[in-house]
Amino acid sequence: MALVKVNGKPPWDLVLLPVLLALPLIVFAMLIERRDTERRLAQAGEVSSEALQRRIELVNKAFAEAATLMADLQRDLASQQAARERLIAQAEEQQRLLEIDEDQAEKIRTILVGETQATIRAERRQQWMFFGLGILVSIPIGVAINLLVP
Repeated sequence: MALVKVNGKPPWDLVLLPVLLALPLIVFAMLIERRDTERRLAQAGEVSSEALQRRIELVNKAFAEAATLMADLQRDLASQQAARERLIAQAEEQQRLLEIDEDQAEKIRTILVGETQATIRAERRQQWMFFGLGILVSIPIGVAINLLVP
């Protein structure tokens, strides 16, 4: 909108009149805005303090739970450590028994091999004895048969 100039100057009464008419509306709008802002700030302060208190309580609960869980974890870890130590002790005992058993097994094997070799020699002697007895007995029987049978 172009201002109409009178004598080369803008008519100030035409400019000031809308400003003066709008001024109470502007002041009223600013008061309303200020009141709304103060109300929102008060609510935010109340809500914020309540939320902060609630958050503090939640953090305290979380720390209490963490402490309880930490104690449980420490007990579990201690029991697992004790079980591990028992298993290691059992494994060492089994290893010791295995070494003893290996020594005993070697001794038993040596004894069995010795007995087996002795048994084989005894059986061989027995077979040679039967062979010799067979020869010794068959000669007189053959002679006797030749004499008795014409």
